[in-house]
Amino acid sequence: LVLIFTIIITAVFSYKFGLTLNSSIRYFNEHIEDINFENGILSINNGEMLEIEDEKHPLIQYIAINTKSMSEDELTAFKEKLNAYDNSILITNDRLIYKNEILSQNMEYIYKNLADTYQIYSFDKEAVVNFIKNLNMPAIYSAFFFTMLIYLYIIYLTSIFVDAVMLAVLGFIVSRIAGMKLRFKATMNIGIHALTLPIILNLIYIIFNTFTGITVKYFNWMYTTISYIYVIVAILMIRTDLVNRQLELMKIIEEQEKVRKELENNKNEKQEEEKNKNKEENNKEQEPSQKENKEDEKSKEKNKEDNKDVKDNSTKKQRKEHDEEKEKSKVNNKGKDNTNNGEKQKRKRKENNLGGLAPQETSNFQNND
Repeated sequence: LVLIFTIIITAVFSYKFGLTLNSSIRYFNEHIEDINFENGILSINNGEMLEIEDEKHPLIQYIAINTKSMSEDELTAFKEKLNAYDNSILITNDRLIYKNEILSQNMEYIYKNLADTYQIYSFDKEAVVNFIKNLNMPAIYSAFFFTMLIYLYIIYLTSIFVDAVMLAVLGFIVSRIAGMKLRFKATMNIGIHALTLPIILNLIYIIFNTFTGITVKYFNWMYTTISYIYVIVAILMIRTDLVNRQLELMKIIEEQEKVRKELENNKNEKQEEEKNKNKEENNKEQEPSQKENKEDEKSKEKNKEDNKDVKDNSTKKQRKEHDEEKEKSKVNNKGKDNTNNGEKQKRKRKENNLGGLAPQETSNFQNND
C-alpha cells in the first residue's frame, strides 16, 4: 500500500514538476533580462530584487532573488522569511539557500564550490538559454520521477512505521484498560490497518490539492485522529465480539450438556428396556425349564414315594418271609424235636427191651447199632 501510495504521489509531483519547470523557463525568458556569473559571483538584472510567492504550490512556495551584496543582518532576515514557508529558495550573489519542511536545517550551496565541482566558471543569459534548449526533458522527468520515488518511499515508509508504532502502543494500553490481554504484535497489526483509511484519504487530498489548490487547514490532525479512533473502536469491537462469543459458547455448552443428559437418559432407558426385554425372554425361556423342573421334582417325589412304598413293601415282605422262615424253622425244630424224642423213645424202648438179655448179646446188639 505504501509503495502504491508513493508511486501515485510521485506521479502527481512529477506532473507538477513539469508544470513548474515550464513556468520557470517562461518566467526566466520574460523577467530575467540579464544574468552573469564569473569567479563565483552571480548577478541577475544588476541586483534587482525579485520575489515569487505561491503558498498553494506543492513543491516551492517562495523564491527570492537578490544578488546585491547583503550584510549579515539582511541575510538573517531573509533566512527567517524562508522559514515561514514549507519549501523556499533564496538566491544571492554568492550562494543558494534551500529550505525544506522535512530537513531540520536550511541547505546552503556556495557557487564557488559548485563551480569547482562541475567546472563551470562563467556563463551568461545566452548560455543559459542554449543550455535550456539542449535539455533532454524526458530524461529530466524520468530522473526526477525515480529520485522522488525513492525519496518519498523512504520518507513515507518511515513516517507510517512511526505512526503504526504509536498506534500499537495506544492499542496495547487501551486493551489493558478494557481487560484484554492482547500482544503487542496484535496491536501493531491493528495500528497498521488503522492507517489504511488515513493513507487513502491523504492520497485523495494530495491529488485534489494539486489540481485545485484547495487546502484543508487541519487535515494532518484529522489524519491522526481518524487512525486513533479506529484503533480504539477496533479494540472495543474485539472485546464486544469476545464477550458475545463467550456468551454463545456458554449457550452451546449448556445445550451440549442438555443433549448429553438426554442422550444418557435415552441410553439408560434403552438399557432398562433391553434388561426388561432380556428378563422377559429369560423368564419365557425359564418357564418350560421350571415346568420341567417341577415335573422332575414331582416325579422325584413320586419316585421317592414309590421307592418308599417299595421299601415298605419289601420290608413287609422281608418281615413276612422272615416270619415265615421263623415259623418254618420252628416247625422244623419241632419236627426235629419230635424225631429226636421219637428216637430217644425208640432207644429207651430198645434199652428196655434189651434189659433182660445177657451182657454179651447186649454188646453185640449195640455193636450192630
